[in-house]
Amino acid sequence: MTEAGYFVKKATQIMGILNVTPDSFSDGGHFNELDKAIAHCEEMLAVNVDIIDIGGQSTRPNYQEISAHEEKERVLPIIEAIRNETDKPISIDTYFPEVANAALATGANIINDIKGLDTNGMIEVAQKYPDSGLVIMHSRKRRTELSVVEDIQQFYQEKIELCQKVGIASTRICFDPGIGFGKTQEENIEILKHPEAFRYKDYPLLYGVSRKRTIAALTNESDPLARDFGSIAASLFAANKGVEIVRVHQVKGMRDALNVWETLNSK
Repeated sequence: MTEAGYFVKKATQIMGILNVTPDSFSDGGHFNELDKAIAHCEEMLAVNVDIIDIGGQSTRPNYQEISAHEEKERVLPIIEAIRNETDKPISIDTYFPEVANAALATGANIINDIKGLDTNGMIEVAQKYPDSGLVIMHSRKRRTELSVVEDIQQFYQEKIELCQKVGIASTRICFDPGIGFGKTQEENIEILKHPEAFRYKDYPLLYGVSRKRTIAALTNESDPLARDFGSIAASLFAANKGVEIVRVHQVKGMRDALNVWETLNSK
């Protein structure tokens, strides 16, 4: 795979999370007004975020699904406003094809699909925008007859074959093993500890563990907002293991940790 697209870089990239939702598990209601969302993006840009990931629907456990129409109403004004502020890549965190389509038309650059192309119509949206990036996440129900490694690797293989069939270039694709989605705590820890086992060939990886229950189990922090130190430690470990993108809420803390680590680790 050549060094091209949004994902394959020499240094770890930080994807900053912007939830424009009233009910996300850690920051619901914090940034669901336009001025607050823009201010938060400006804070992330000031500390050199690499990708801004905008989501309009909470996918926390037992979440209540909203319609694609409502999700578009939440995210499109934010995408338009942020695109006017920066040329940094914008990712749309959605599994609705119509939301992804509208977001890319408005100025987003990457589809971050938590249902990993399992929704009818998403692959066609990816085809429609040949310059867009595509994050494919594993969130299916675990097949217990397989190990977590076997299950996720077979998922990756299926999705690569699907993308190749419709002409989606390999350089557009990044995989996310889906920490916290349909997996046991032990499986989530295994994914965190061994990124090399959850990589498909040389395709880039994205790890998103920020503030999740996996971190709570390791830190005994019940408040999601108090899990940032543990989240940064886990993300830094993943980066040191070669993970190309870490998706975090606390961008400044992650940037500081990476800067210190890279400086001390340099020859």
